Amino acid sequence: MHPVKGTAVYKAEKYDNIRDLILTSCDKNEALDAFIFRRNPKQSEIHRTYHEFGEDIKSLGTYIANSKYCGDKLAVVGENCYEWFVSYIAILSTDSVGVPLDRMLPEEELIALLERSESKILFYHPKHHSMMLSIAQKQRDGKIDIKLEKYICMYADGLTSKESMPEDDERFVKLEDLIAEGKKLRDNGDDKFMNISIDREAARIILFTSGTTSMSKGVLLSHKNIASNVYSITSTLFVQPGDRAFSILPLHHTFENTCDMFLLSMGVCLCLADGLRYIVKNLQEWHPEVCISVPLLYENIYQKIESGIAESGKQKLIDIMIPVTKFLKFFGLDIRRAIFKDVLDKLGGDIRMVVIGGAGIDKRYIDAFTDFGIDFFMGYGLTETSPVISVTNTACNVHGSVGRPLVDIEAAIALDSDSKNGIGEIITKSDCVMLGYYRNDEATAEVIDKDGWFHTGDMGYIDKTGSIHVTGRVKSMIVLTNGKKAFPEEIESLITEIKGVNEAFVWGNRNDREAIDICAKLLIDRKEIGNQIGSKGVPTDEEISTYLNDAMHEVNHKMPAYKIVRNYVFSEQDMIKTTTLKIKRTKEQEAIESLLEAASANMRDMNGTNLDRLVSQ
Repeated sequence: MHPVKGTAVYKAEKYDNIRDLILTSCDKNEALDAFIFRRNPKQSEIHRTYHEFGEDIKSLGTYIANSKYCGDKLAVVGENCYEWFVSYIAILSTDSVGVPLDRMLPEEELIALLERSESKILFYHPKHHSMMLSIAQKQRDGKIDIKLEKYICMYADGLTSKESMPEDDERFVKLEDLIAEGKKLRDNGDDKFMNISIDREAARIILFTSGTTSMSKGVLLSHKNIASNVYSITSTLFVQPGDRAFSILPLHHTFENTCDMFLLSMGVCLCLADGLRYIVKNLQEWHPEVCISVPLLYENIYQKIESGIAESGKQKLIDIMIPVTKFLKFFGLDIRRAIFKDVLDKLGGDIRMVVIGGAGIDKRYIDAFTDFGIDFFMGYGLTETSPVISVTNTACNVHGSVGRPLVDIEAAIALDSDSKNGIGEIITKSDCVMLGYYRNDEATAEVIDKDGWFHTGDMGYIDKTGSIHVTGRVKSMIVLTNGKKAFPEEIESLITEIKGVNEAFVWGNRNDREAIDICAKLLIDRKEIGNQIGSKGVPTDEEISTYLNDAMHEVNHKMPAYKIVRNYVFSEQDMIKTTTLKIKRTKEQEAIESLLEAASANMRDMNGTNLDRLVSQ
């Protein structure tokens, strides 16, 4: 084992805790916008300055500091909004325990996590109001055993015309009223909030991993974990006060949460997206310089750009200019942004840095955005590591890698005796590694060894530059009958190079001979495939099968014989995903197998055909 450790690219400031990190920025950048957002896509945009942000945090924090709930477990759930940030930062700034919950959880699962976490207060988005009324009634009737004492609506003016705050239930409170109460205390000289001592080493965040509520693990993080990770990111990526960053991922997700704290600590304005349908519109009106997101977002954006280029008839010109601009850049003259201004204008015109995390992305997308003059960086990490372990950057951007470890973070490869080519499990050690899993010492001991190394469950290798390459997940690894191993992610990246294939899901399917076949489901864009084959109308399933058969034959030629895809199906139905757009592998495989079983079919029978036909039967 040969550990590698990151080094700083930029000078950064260290903070002791999250309260200092955020409020120091609010003081430094008080006149700058901290947030731009809308209550709904049809309304005017709203701006909140760093001064207003800091004042709201201090006032809500003062209310919490003077309540019996200070230091207890306080949960937050709902859509991304300004009040989500105010609530969460105020909770953590009072040395209370923050419990950010997935906004997509159905009622029963949300109840289960509220019960497990023993949360006393729940800050909720108005879109969750009807669910909150239902939960509160079940609690009052004794049908559920949760410890909630207050349901706090983030902004009551977001309720529909048919909804209202219940007048006969004092548990329901408006956030604005608590902020007003805290401000009144401050105006009268109360300084309890800022005098609360924060234990930076103790567990102050419980983040439940994706999965069923009975199986999800509660990751315990501290102020030290998050503040250390923010310092490491700040030492690696360049942003400056006044920059605008586009925010689209759910806030309960650690990647978005910690990265937003990094951006806020630097005086960046967060532009909160109106929703997936409005991404291009928001980019064009808010002109962000920075975007931190997941691959699927930029794959979809690029496909729209590519279609626009094809329709404009400028593809040949762009193909000519890309090598020209590369040549000039090699000699120190970078004219990419000037030459490809029309393309960049589709993304708002000012975007200069994109950071992708959560999953791998096809190299062609990285190349395309880089060719247009955008720094396109790949990050890697897990909830358990607060979350960022590594990221490519201006100092080291090795294609296909997820970069070197960040400053103060160590990474290594745990090699088995039969490991080949230096591939093994990626392990890491730093102040960013979690304290453990909530009330689950056994699970903690399985991933953090006696020397403090966290075992990520990801397989990969480290190259001579110190850059980490992720080859696949240990849990998703396909073990074939002959003992050889294949990683679905590696095969999926090759399949998605096929024009007209937006996503791929690869799994090991047990055939009627009890052997394991590598199989795949392809999510297709029928229109794009029609363009590829020169179809005058909408291509038929048979035409698509012919096209995909040839393409999959080429994919299989790129791999060793034991890794080839034996059978595949295609579909136009979205995969089953998490809120951060990762495929839920177990659920997706179960759904496919259920469809096949119901139709008395198998993958060999269905090879090369439209899986959606089984749904309509």
